[in-house]
Amino acid sequence: MMRRIALGLVSFALCSPVWAQEQEQEKQQEKQVSPSATGGSGAPMDMSKMGPWTRKPTNESKTRKEVEAFIKEEDAIMKRRDFQASLERVDFPIFMATDNSKGIPSAESYERQKYSEMMKPFFDQMPADMQVNHKLDITVLSDSMVSYTDTYTATMEGKKRNGRSAGLLVKREGQWKWKAFFEPGWGDEQPAGVGGAGQPQGEEKPKQ
Repeated sequence: MMRRIALGLVSFALCSPVWAQEQEQEKQQEKQVSPSATGGSGAPMDMSKMGPWTRKPTNESKTRKEVEAFIKEEDAIMKRRDFQASLERVDFPIFMATDNSKGIPSAESYERQKYSEMMKPFFDQMPADMQVNHKLDITVLSDSMVSYTDTYTATMEGKKRNGRSAGLLVKREGQWKWKAFFEPGWGDEQPAGVGGAGQPQGEEKPKQ
């Protein structure tokens, strides 16, 4: 036993200088700036030139009015079923999220063609008498990014339906566009009243 202890002490004494050197090297490395906080050249990033503090809104009141007008115009476009006009107001790809009747969420990014195939049937069947009243809560992130929540009432065919949605708008080349849209209840296999390929339920799909 004493021999093992003696050998252990000798080994420790021999290794101590190496261990001490390694500890010192680790301390020096900890003092250095981590790669994640540096630019491509290894120099520290200048955080005063990037981030939300560099893109503060310059005129929130003006931006809010622009967004309110944008959403009001979207209602008019939907009412007249002008799908092409609506497409030009989307910054593709657009991100969309919803859930189904069982509460299971789903989300996907849509390019123009896939988005068109999904959304055009809704426009084609939009009731001509639809009226929507919005209660918007707009957050101006910058002069070119706005998030919002909307508590709305939609009146269609004499019936009122209340709902909530949220989204993200971006300003590209001076025009506001949809970038993301979130609304619950659309995640089932097919929306109520719409059959395959956008056909109203009860109507047979034309034979080829």
